[in-house]
Amino acid sequence: MAKVKHHAKDKENNRVRTGQFHCCRMVGNHILLWGHVDTSFPFQAMVGPDWYCMCVTYALVVGGGFLVSKFVCERLEWSAIAVPIELALVGLTCCCFSFAACSDPGIVYKELFESVATLEEPGWDSSLSDGGFDEENAKKRMPKRSKCIHCEVYRLPSASHCYDCDLCISDLDHHCPWTGKCIGRKTLKYFYAFLGSLTILILYSIACLFAFMTARGFGWDSEGGGEGGGGDGGNSTLT
Repeated sequence: MAKVKHHAKDKENNRVRTGQFHCCRMVGNHILLWGHVDTSFPFQAMVGPDWYCMCVTYALVVGGGFLVSKFVCERLEWSAIAVPIELALVGLTCCCFSFAACSDPGIVYKELFESVATLEEPGWDSSLSDGGFDEENAKKRMPKRSKCIHCEVYRLPSASHCYDCDLCISDLDHHCPWTGKCIGRKTLKYFYAFLGSLTILILYSIACLFAFMTARGFGWDSEGGGEGGGGDGGNSTLT
């Protein structure tokens, strides 16, 4: 029983917003590798429960870009331009993906005693601030908030609980396994930037591949026709 209570206490403390720098700290099912809570990459690196899928996404983007650059772009006549563009798009895609996959998606934290009176949320009644804090005062001060039965934090109606991450996320859009975590209010713009850069990378790679295959096909036709013409000419001479 003592172990269960201790685990519950640790779980609650992991959801408390602090100004301290953390390293390898659990926040729900997320892992804060380094940085402060409630910030964004690169000032923090927080990976979600599906971090292995995140690694697969990195491998696909970097590996696919390397293959296209090595075996397609370098064989084009305009390779001096094609290769840098391909690598730049790969870097941009990885950068946008890192912001989406390694940032705080908008986790709803439990406020510390000292910071509760400083919140400026809709529905906050500062006139009820009397220097003390308990659960009943929190309910009065934040009438528009409801308590999550899983996280035990007070959240606005726009926040939703993610069972995969075991956290409440502000403006939760969806849980994306490819980023390893939820996409919420703070990472939605990075997620759209990732999708846009990935789309451009894929279209550019397809265009380079099409140009490569087209040039190679024309080369085969001309070479085959030249050899065939030479052969016919030889046969006609012998005849």
